Amino acid sequence: MNFNKNIVTSFYQEIEKDKYHRYKSWEHCFIAFQKEKDIDTLSLHLGFYLASWGMYRGSSGLLQKDYKIHIPAVEILIKPEYKKLRCYNNDISENDIELVIKLKKELYEHYNRIEFTRKEDGLRINPTDTLLTKIILGTLGCIPAYDRFFKLGLSEYEICQQANKKSMKELFKFVKSGNNERLIKEVQNDLVKKKVFYPTMKILDMYFWSIGYKIDLERHSK
Repeated sequence: MNFNKNIVTSFYQEIEKDKYHRYKSWEHCFIAFQKEKDIDTLSLHLGFYLASWGMYRGSSGLLQKDYKIHIPAVEILIKPEYKKLRCYNNDISENDIELVIKLKKELYEHYNRIEFTRKEDGLRINPTDTLLTKIILGTLGCIPAYDRFFKLGLSEYEICQQANKKSMKELFKFVKSGNNERLIKEVQNDLVKKKVFYPTMKILDMYFWSIGYKIDLERHSK
């Protein structure tokens, strides 16, 4: 199936209508990780971005912690070995997939160690793929956020819905199919004019999320 650039354009136009739109938290966090050196400040940006993107709901263990819980995660994200995953003015290649998965695993191990209730309860934060991929998307931009609507959009294109190597390879295959790469680049260039570089993985995130959201609306309207 072909990439429809109008879907992403419409998504971004909704953000532009409200200068305080919660989706702008992605831009603030993404830009902060390009310019800011203070780890405490970066942790605060990451925490607020995750809250804007639904990761601080009542059922989330993160709700029981302050923003400093993200400091070890920030220290992981800014490691030199992950520098090539920073999509600040460029995109990753298919050869970088293994490194993305390694980063996700390291973040998982950090958050999985955190207890969010009394020690005797033994409950730990559940670092879901949704949480981990939202963190990576908001800071490095090298993987989409695998939330419910995004995965629903992937299912429409018969792309693997798990945040793993198979899914990322299929995303690269989608990008390279037909005129998709050229159309995605056109959208990317349009968004650069807004003074923010949107990596390909972020564009795919908006694209498939929008498709999934529309499918969900149609299902519930019947």
